[in-house]
Amino acid sequence: MFLAKGRKVIILSFVLVLGFLLAATAVNAETVELNMWTFVNAHAEFFEMKAEEYNQAQSDVTLKLKTQTLPYDQMHDKLNVALQTGMGAPDIVDIEIAKFPGIVANSVDKLVDLTSVTDKYKDEIVTARLAPYSSLEGKVYGIPTHIGTAVIYYNQELFKEAGVSVDDIKTWEDYVEVGKKLTKDTDGDGEIDQWMAPVAHGSAWPFHLMSRQFGSNSFDEDGNIILDRKENIKVLQFLQDLVYKHKIGNVMQDYHQQNFYDVMNSGKYASVLPMPQWYMIRFTDFMPDLKGKILVRPMPAWSSGGTLSATGGGTGTAITKQANNIEVAKDFLAFAKLTEKAGVQIWTELGFDPIRKDAYNHEELYEPLPYFGNERVMNTIKSLQSEIQPLYLTGLYPKVQDILGEEVLFKTIEQNKDVEKALKDAAETLRSE
Repeated sequence: MFLAKGRKVIILSFVLVLGFLLAATAVNAETVELNMWTFVNAHAEFFEMKAEEYNQAQSDVTLKLKTQTLPYDQMHDKLNVALQTGMGAPDIVDIEIAKFPGIVANSVDKLVDLTSVTDKYKDEIVTARLAPYSSLEGKVYGIPTHIGTAVIYYNQELFKEAGVSVDDIKTWEDYVEVGKKLTKDTDGDGEIDQWMAPVAHGSAWPFHLMSRQFGSNSFDEDGNIILDRKENIKVLQFLQDLVYKHKIGNVMQDYHQQNFYDVMNSGKYASVLPMPQWYMIRFTDFMPDLKGKILVRPMPAWSSGGTLSATGGGTGTAITKQANNIEVAKDFLAFAKLTEKAGVQIWTELGFDPIRKDAYNHEELYEPLPYFGNERVMNTIKSLQSEIQPLYLTGLYPKVQDILGEEVLFKTIEQNKDVEKALKDAAETLRSE
């Protein structure tokens, strides 16, 4: 994704040549066909590439991997039916983090326990990232694609125009004070048209990440609802205050819609509130006019010396018990996602921060990125990963997402209603489920 195209061509050429040289060794190998479902075409292409490499790396098996990319909801609905009926499930499947807890809760006996696979790599990977794809008993059922390190994004051009630096911001209090200098009426019509930040009433991403940064979450490690904890109340109050008290935040619907990308691309916002590292791809894909202007930085701390990051989003790749050859599927999945080389490729091919620790020893991860101020962004991302804590989710997580987006945030961000009451009402509703 972020690697220079010319370099990718060289790497691909090498892989093809190596494939020809090793083809003879596969003549007597057992042929195993595996089907895979995903909802992201780039993931399908990545696994197809890794299947070719897998065949070159060993001579016992010739893997024929057939991938199918389906729309997000359709794929997860189809998977649920296939697991419940015991028919029609793929051998390997990508399951998005919001859907994973529900599938584990309802169909854990239909998935292969991958704990023995991840245990072999526990010293080489960021094990905290396994929690969202595990049962409450600690058994692992999905292998993550990335860490999803949370960062904040600044438009340095607007900062320079205001005579301030993005690096002046160390705490959320600093963020507010700097934001007052960047929020302004630029055309003299009496209306604010440049804002420090968009604040969405339909997306809970910043709320989740800032809550986790604060040491809280929607669930504790035992699966209990803690949405109404004081830390969460403080986070949501802060977001509301950006709009109604400090007047540096502009209410909008979502951070993942084309109309937002268009407004951000036009230079109306000086920052985007915390998003996982993978949001970088949203900039490069949808906001071309910001090339060279966006800088990636740690989240501001809640207090001086406080935590600077959290984790969010992701996909866990699972194996179903309907798999044609479970052992080959496990071996391939480890090869494709847990090895050192795979870790490097998860960055160069997909643009994600890998869970494999020694991948960060490779220079490919530290190349300057022209879109992001020509900075070596991975230096920032790597510096934050020691702060990542386990993320605990349960089968109620989709309902948490729904109630936050449809009720809590709408009431508090769009309608300026009481934050504490909104969170307490939501928590009680979820506890009654």
